[in-house]
Amino acid sequence: MIFVTGGTGMIGAHLLYDLVSKGEKVRALKRPGSSLKRIEKIFSFYNSEYRLILDKIEWVEGDILDKEGLRPLLAEVDQIYHLAAIISFDPRERDEIIHNNTLGTANLVDLALSLGISKFCHVSSIAAIGTPPEGIEASEDHAWRNTREHSAYTESKYLSEMEVWAAILQGLNAVIINPSVVLGPGDWKSGSSVLFPKIWSGLKFYTKGGTGFVDVRDVTTAMQLLMSENSWETVKNQRFILNAENVLFRDILDAMAKYLKVKPPKYLAGRMLLGIARRGSSLKRLLTGTPPSITRDTARSATALSYYDGSKISRTIGFEYTPIDVSIGMISRIFLKEKA
Repeated sequence: MIFVTGGTGMIGAHLLYDLVSKGEKVRALKRPGSSLKRIEKIFSFYNSEYRLILDKIEWVEGDILDKEGLRPLLAEVDQIYHLAAIISFDPRERDEIIHNNTLGTANLVDLALSLGISKFCHVSSIAAIGTPPEGIEASEDHAWRNTREHSAYTESKYLSEMEVWAAILQGLNAVIINPSVVLGPGDWKSGSSVLFPKIWSGLKFYTKGGTGFVDVRDVTTAMQLLMSENSWETVKNQRFILNAENVLFRDILDAMAKYLKVKPPKYLAGRMLLGIARRGSSLKRLLTGTPPSITRDTARSATALSYYDGSKISRTIGFEYTPIDVSIGMISRIFLKEKA
């Protein structure tokens, strides 16, 4: 039995689709009252009979913060894919993000140890690698630097990894993946998926920064390959950056515009313009209580060049990435089909 947390997110939904399509027995955790609309939509992108696939998942309700409540849900489980995490850059949520993401991971690895679960895959992020100097591609060995510039999400992913490494020292067999910016079809209202409707609607501005990108289907394929019997003894108790290419944000947006057959963004949003937008977003938050669309952390990331080396997994198990241009083309076709 495979246990999956975070299955209602974009990566989690693609993972569940892959696992169930291969005939794996899957138990997926969701919070009480959580909607399955996003996962239904993602499944529908790949199969017209998506409800039949969805019905094969054993859904259980629980909370990763409730350690003892999780224990009975892990009966007969021999593999865990842990994807659940709060993803937010709202400074008001800093303490909650760090607490929930770190404690949730600690609870799961503690249970995996006590129950003798043989394989654990922790989905981290390049955020936990830290920000390399411009012009240098950070590898899995990049040294973490404590700095006030880290967002709460970044700090939480680093601390969550520390919980996994501590459990490995106590005997847990685990693998950690650090995906870069994940491109894939989702609900078009969150994550990287939101860029496609923005470009389609006529986004005018781009920023000068750049970072690593990887296709969501590469991420889920890599996870399963790393957890497979053929690879496990070679890869266990290691971390792997998943990054297909390092690309400028302008080039990413231009590629989206090309496949969506619209004009690409024309104007550079410099630091001054981003600062004005950030302050306007903060004012809107004060007046309406809605989360800010631009924060100090996101504005800083938009102008930085943060590059990563994702070649370790290719050298270790011969994994091949999907070219980013091909990935954007596939996602664009799904988006346009939705709009047709």
